[in-house]
Amino acid sequence: MSESVAILFDPANPQHTSLIPAFADIHIACIETDHMIANFIPPLKRDVVIAWWNDRVADVVDGKRLIFMVFAQDAEGQDQLAGYVILYRPLIEDGPFRAFVEKLLVSPNFRRRGLARKLMEKLDTEAKLRGQTLLMVDTETGSPAESMYPKFGYIRLGVIPNYAVSPKGGSLMPNTFFWKQL
Repeated sequence: MSESVAILFDPANPQHTSLIPAFADIHIACIETDHMIANFIPPLKRDVVIAWWNDRVADVVDGKRLIFMVFAQDAEGQDQLAGYVILYRPLIEDGPFRAFVEKLLVSPNFRRRGLARKLMEKLDTEAKLRGQTLLMVDTETGSPAESMYPKFGYIRLGVIPNYAVSPKGGSLMPNTFFWKQL
């Protein structure tokens, strides 16, 4: 694979489902390397993170979530799962057009290659095809993602203080919320 392309995760494809441990490994790496607020607090238990990912895959089967993934070549020229993003689609009657962006994570080994942009472009395209034109996302205030989302067209809504427990030290951290109309 010479150029990285974001693709839709297919739970019926055994090659895709075999990647669940790799999804968990990226998740863990982002928490441990960047102290990213991402559902879990160290010490991390890989089996718990894998179970969390199995639940996300079950939501894909049920139509509640879409998972987009991107591959990139490692130092040996082998294609590896490099990142992913989730589109949560609650499919509620009074807001079938709303969806939430979750877990835009790129492995620390594959950053600065434009992979997050490729993932978000694919997410936007697929969301719009499915009629979900109002997207919302939140991220830790002060994180690199906070400055990244406006580059993807998201508008800052505001900050909620003391929103989540930091994996570094356990202090309460604020979160910034964004929205985007497709």
